[in-house]
Amino acid sequence: MTFLNAALVAGTAALSIPIIIHLFHKSRFKVVKWGAMHLLEMVIRTNQRRIRMEQWILLAIRCAIPALLAFAMARPIWQGSSRLLGDARASTVVLLDNSYSMDAARAGAANFSLAKDNVQQLIAGMQSKSEVHVVLMGQGGHGLLDAPTYDLSRITQVLGKTSAGYGTARVPQALDFAAGSLETMHEPVRQLVMLTDFQRVSFDPVEDKLITAALDRISKQAIPASVTFWDVGQDVKENIAIESLDFSKLMVGVGQKIQIRANLRNFGAANHQDLRVTLKVDGKDKGASQVALGPNSKAQVLFTQSFETAGSHVVEISTEPDALAADNSILASIPVRDRIPVLLVDGAPGDTSDDIKSETGYLQIALSPFMAGKVEQADLLQTRVIPAEGLTQKALSESQLVVLANIRRLGDDQLKALEDFVRTGGGLLVFPGDKTDTAWWNGAFSKLAPLPLGGIAGDLKEGAPSMGITSQRFDNPALELFNDPRNGSMNEAALKVWFRMRPPEKTGGALDPVVLARLDSGDPFLAEKPFGEGRVIACATAADADWSNLPARPFFLPLTQRLCVYLASNVYPPRNLEVGQQLISFLPTDAAGKKALLTGPDGVPVEVPVVKKETRGVVEYGPIFNPGLYTLVPPGGAAIHYVFNADRRESDLSRLTEQEINDLAKSHKVPVVRSLEEYKQLEHRNRFGTELWKWFLWALLAFCFLELILQRFFTRRRTKLPVKPLSASDLVGRNG
Repeated sequence: MTFLNAALVAGTAALSIPIIIHLFHKSRFKVVKWGAMHLLEMVIRTNQRRIRMEQWILLAIRCAIPALLAFAMARPIWQGSSRLLGDARASTVVLLDNSYSMDAARAGAANFSLAKDNVQQLIAGMQSKSEVHVVLMGQGGHGLLDAPTYDLSRITQVLGKTSAGYGTARVPQALDFAAGSLETMHEPVRQLVMLTDFQRVSFDPVEDKLITAALDRISKQAIPASVTFWDVGQDVKENIAIESLDFSKLMVGVGQKIQIRANLRNFGAANHQDLRVTLKVDGKDKGASQVALGPNSKAQVLFTQSFETAGSHVVEISTEPDALAADNSILASIPVRDRIPVLLVDGAPGDTSDDIKSETGYLQIALSPFMAGKVEQADLLQTRVIPAEGLTQKALSESQLVVLANIRRLGDDQLKALEDFVRTGGGLLVFPGDKTDTAWWNGAFSKLAPLPLGGIAGDLKEGAPSMGITSQRFDNPALELFNDPRNGSMNEAALKVWFRMRPPEKTGGALDPVVLARLDSGDPFLAEKPFGEGRVIACATAADADWSNLPARPFFLPLTQRLCVYLASNVYPPRNLEVGQQLISFLPTDAAGKKALLTGPDGVPVEVPVVKKETRGVVEYGPIFNPGLYTLVPPGGAAIHYVFNADRRESDLSRLTEQEINDLAKSHKVPVVRSLEEYKQLEHRNRFGTELWKWFLWALLAFCFLELILQRFFTRRRTKLPVKPLSASDLVGRNG
């Protein structure tokens, strides 16, 4: 027997109250010598035993009353046979694997469809007024409804509309979520049933300890739940998946041709010689290709595409359908820009009358060559030059990227506005120079600066040695272009003077600064630091030709353009997400307080509020667990597309073997069933029983009535005790 409120069992100590009262009110005799007292001694001796017995009976009943009350409030549970106590109502958590591997079908029947049928039959056979919570395992677990419910018809109805495709089944997190649900449920019988296809990637041995911890949490609850694993998987051997998409450009401009690369993988043993792959843009067919994909191999397909209009566009690449349709296509949202506004802040605008020799002059030519050459072609990067004192919040709001060139220092208000700009997703590129105040850089500017500045190295004297940029393989998207020598080589650079940037302090966090390129001396040449949702890159030397030959080298134009596009390409909030993440959109301030319209894969539009946060309107919706395309139409604005794709790890459909499943279940002391009949038999054997508090309450009431009746009966009996008459011989014997 166990108790729901075990602490209240201590209330049985209240049975001592009647005993204490009895002791305090125990009759105290006062001896009074009376000559005729001996006449009553025989009567008292005759009835004394009976009176004492009556008192003991009443005392026992009175002690039992508070004890029964304490037991009733502690809610005892009988862990016996259901046949003895009858079928009890249950609190059941159903863990349903809704990861997209459950959509794998063999002979037309998908695993998820079979699992749903079993769950619906399980719920239909439950005791009336039982409590149920269905937890979907995709992306770590979330309830089909917000909370457990007694409305079995409602949960069956919602379950019928549920589909799979929700990313990876994360078993430890789902079990832990279920443990939390069980702690909030009410019925004396607790059950946990996990229906899964036992896909190998979902049961990583590395996570086995986490599974053990979650099961231990369930077993140590006040009412431990019986746990059952239910294998609903089918062996599906063949599957082809489009794992990911890559784009040749960091930022896409109107009319620019980009290459879209689809990465395909064959997880089966079949040989596909002419696998057809198609490209759609905004729902329209744009091309097709064929690729050979051998057994257990990978392949790539390239498409070339350009966009004639700015705005949000959707790319879809798909291949021929197979047993698992969820990974036969992949979507991507691509923002296309007609221009990227770049703000060049000149720290020394009056040093020379020849603009080509100023820092911003070189940068303006490199970033907007067509505009500088007065050629009738559009530059993706459109520059505007301002002096340092012109850096205002308004100027920042009209830009997506800021370049500081030889800035001595910024005012406090300017620096705060710049920090807010970067924190909310803006990009910042910094070239120091002879005007730069290193004390300000290492002090007030240190929040944004990737690395502190040390002293100036090198010499401008004629014949002084110069320093080159170390040849290396670059991992950063802005520099990986130079991994191919045909795009130019950065080791052509010769720096005469540069700032020594101190080595970064490593904390192991995602916000650590990173050195992107180094000089032959080992000093950092380019360093990057994330700041909020934006990024900052600092160079060790100036952007003009006074300190180096950078502007005269062929790689300078692609280097500066790639750095700027990389910093400006930080599309935040992101538009390509994984299921389980939240949709976030930044809108103009005047949209705050209004409604935006969001349409998901089901085609049903939903109104979502635009909330004002700081200096902009913000839409937050989710987390979203249904993969596919979501279109957000802001108030008075153009549509913005968001894509939620499922994690492609589950494209490998290989399952644990039957022996491995049995070994896993045995190691965790959890039974495995493979049909509804097996589960019913197991559930019948493991049934916990029923609550006994009602029986204790009825016993309490019965004892109260019994005490009242006996009290009156014994009192009335004492008043009518017979008195035995004394004979003459008794009197003679007494008086001697």
